[in-house]
Amino acid sequence: MAKQVKMENVDRISGLHDSILIHILSFLSAKQVIRTSILSTRWRYLFALLPNLHFDFEGDLWRRGYTSYRHIDIYSYASLVDKMLITHNMTNIDKFRLKCRTMIDPDRFHAWISAAVHRGVKHLDLNISPGKFTTRPAVLFTCRTLVTLKLCMEFDFVLDVPKGAHFPNLKTIHLEEVNFSNDDSVKSLLSGCTSLEDLVIEKFLMSNISNFNISHPFLKRLTLLYTYQSDYGWITIDAPNLVYLEYDDELVAGYSLQNLQSLVKADIDISNSLQVDGSTFFRGICNVRSLILSDTSLELLLSCAPLPVFPNLVKLKIHCSNDLRPYYDQWEKGLETLLSSLPELEKLEFNQEALISLPEKAPSCLLSKLKSIKISDFTDERDCIGKAKYFLKNGRALEKLTIRTALRYSGERKSKISKVLSASPWESKHLCIFIF
Repeated sequence: MAKQVKMENVDRISGLHDSILIHILSFLSAKQVIRTSILSTRWRYLFALLPNLHFDFEGDLWRRGYTSYRHIDIYSYASLVDKMLITHNMTNIDKFRLKCRTMIDPDRFHAWISAAVHRGVKHLDLNISPGKFTTRPAVLFTCRTLVTLKLCMEFDFVLDVPKGAHFPNLKTIHLEEVNFSNDDSVKSLLSGCTSLEDLVIEKFLMSNISNFNISHPFLKRLTLLYTYQSDYGWITIDAPNLVYLEYDDELVAGYSLQNLQSLVKADIDISNSLQVDGSTFFRGICNVRSLILSDTSLELLLSCAPLPVFPNLVKLKIHCSNDLRPYYDQWEKGLETLLSSLPELEKLEFNQEALISLPEKAPSCLLSKLKSIKISDFTDERDCIGKAKYFLKNGRALEKLTIRTALRYSGERKSKISKVLSASPWESKHLCIFIF
């Protein structure tokens, strides 16, 4: 009989390599990581080797069972941050995330940011209240190791970027509720980021800016969301390598969109409370190959005179809001008008209500280019069925017609639609119809 070796009190985990133990620690909260330092001398300083540090004051205190935060609780947690970030700084930091909306001594807060910068942080994510951050956080502008920077502040925070600021490795910037002191501050930030590829500006006040100038030779992705503009605001975009643009906002007084010949995809959701002409904006993005438009954006585009031509557009999606559907019957023009300006269109997705009328002369893209059409909110009403028949009759290159019916349509009603469309004449020889 083989002998059974009895092993008691054997610490196998402590015998693992540092890299494995650090990987295990990365799944624990900051508080739990610190507690491991008392296990044995082997674990005493392992926490100081963690490359990724994430501190969430409110979240961590809430998870510990506190429904309200006492001063002693906040002080204890701040001491924990001190220990992990400042007291033992034996390794570089890859990622540093700090979410803190509670009352912390600004000097202490700046010490944390300085420690992260001095330890070569690459990815910095700060979600904080402005009282902890001056308008010119000079320590940030000395960090040449940054690759990504995310700042989430509050509306009364103003960022004043000094001339000469230099971030040679910074590729991604995400600013939320961060305002600039003036036009030069925007210029200083962008000119100092010589490797910038991805820029997100969210909830931004233009009150201090006369011309929000986004000019960068290497920028690839630009997202502008919910900016709050003045009546005289102006936006300039000059980005020869831009491939993606997302713009969800009000129209401003004026635009200058230059060198966007590389643009591949645009997602546009704009409204026009200022009653501004949108022609300059849409002409600036007319080289795009893939376009998503909200219904308000479509209405604005159709009001342009003359209607811009999109010579390279191969994919179009119209996203319709439930709030505007009762007003579609007031539109003088619909999607059918835009199709005449899309000679190369191959894929089309839209809500059936965006198609107001059926032109007697079919657009050229339907006759020779359109391969895939998806119609949503489809009904079995005669008018709606007629829209699908129109595409079947004229879609010579059509390969796929997808019908997504309105909510709560029964299988019987879907079957009725299928039979009607299947019995209709169509031009394409390779067409499949799908009904959901």
